[in-house]
Amino acid sequence: PAALPPRLPPDNAALKPRFATLRWNLAALSGAYFQQHAPIRRQTAPVGHAVRFAYLETATAMLGRTGGDESLLPALEAAWQRMVTRRMYVTGGIGSLPVSEGFGNDDELDPAYAYAETCAALGSLFWNWEMAQWTGAPRYSDLFEWQLYNAAAVGMGLEGDRYFYNNPLACRGGVTRLAWYAVPCCPSNLSRTWADLGSYIYSGQAGGLSVHQYISSELDEGALRLSLQSGLPWQGRARIEITAVEGAGLLRLLLRRPSWAGTMRLRINGEGSLPEPEPAAQSEATDTGYDPRGAAFIPVERAWQVGDTVEIEFDMPVRLLRAPERVRGHAGRVALACGPLVYCLESIDNPGVDLFDARLDPASLAPVEDPSLLGGIVRIDAKTVAGQPLTFIPYFLWGNRGPSQMTVWVKE
Repeated sequence: PAALPPRLPPDNAALKPRFATLRWNLAALSGAYFQQHAPIRRQTAPVGHAVRFAYLETATAMLGRTGGDESLLPALEAAWQRMVTRRMYVTGGIGSLPVSEGFGNDDELDPAYAYAETCAALGSLFWNWEMAQWTGAPRYSDLFEWQLYNAAAVGMGLEGDRYFYNNPLACRGGVTRLAWYAVPCCPSNLSRTWADLGSYIYSGQAGGLSVHQYISSELDEGALRLSLQSGLPWQGRARIEITAVEGAGLLRLLLRRPSWAGTMRLRINGEGSLPEPEPAAQSEATDTGYDPRGAAFIPVERAWQVGDTVEIEFDMPVRLLRAPERVRGHAGRVALACGPLVYCLESIDNPGVDLFDARLDPASLAPVEDPSLLGGIVRIDAKTVAGQPLTFIPYFLWGNRGPSQMTVWVKE
């Protein structure tokens, strides 16, 4: 296929911040663009090229985890916190400056100018996986899920043969998926990640097994075999069945309660429920309204037998996510999410609607299963305050039906 470079549509490119090229030059000269501005133990904020940053953090976390070097962990955790709270889009996309394919300043998250390269999201997946293995903290698995379904999945078209390299959160036309790129890192990176997705679902530790992602799968660890059937991201339910077990010892399952779940209910062999842990209080709100730090692991410990089941139900209300006042250009706007999915308005579904000026009636939101739309999805029906109908689709599916306008953030 013809190789074309990634590009922004003219309306998006015109939004380039002042001195963007100068800022790139200064970052390159200082070493920040290449993450060479400071020793890794003193790099406590995401800077420079977003993909390089994510890969460096992944390697640093892997080095610390496998080598037992705890001195690397504080900087990694500080950089992660700064990214999640001040330098990440609501989709989980990272990298706000197309000129450098890299991070901007705190709260610099213009939805139309967003670069949010697909490879940067994938790099963050790898980093979060390493951090989850090292620390056992559920927040990393939660962000993995959010970025997987939104910032990463949007990079590949519905048919698997057309791609987005960069992923703005607003578009007034001119963006289409391409079959290939001059620098084809994103298509191949997506392919290898999808092929290896099964390795990111579970992890084992002494006397226990963590379930990081609710993705239909089977696990065979010799002494333990189980199957997991999941309705996510469309339905809030999952079911685990023990299909083989050796020995009669206790085994603890750690089941992640997602940050987006209103409540999570468990039934063991059809009976009972376990109390949910209270979400931890956070000292700083995020720039997007999505906060993976609200996730938790719920332990279920028992002597499992063949045929034992765990049924899991999540509440998945449509949620309105809001940015704090410090994020310029987001005042009076909301983003819609349902379960792990961020939604958007696309012009092909909303003829005659000015997507960027329509004012949403929050009381009108209704999720609807639609097997005929985009291969079968849950759409969100709504109305403007003037009564005009609106249709929201998952963000990762936009751009599959030709050139169109799109926005994630809508007026309320």
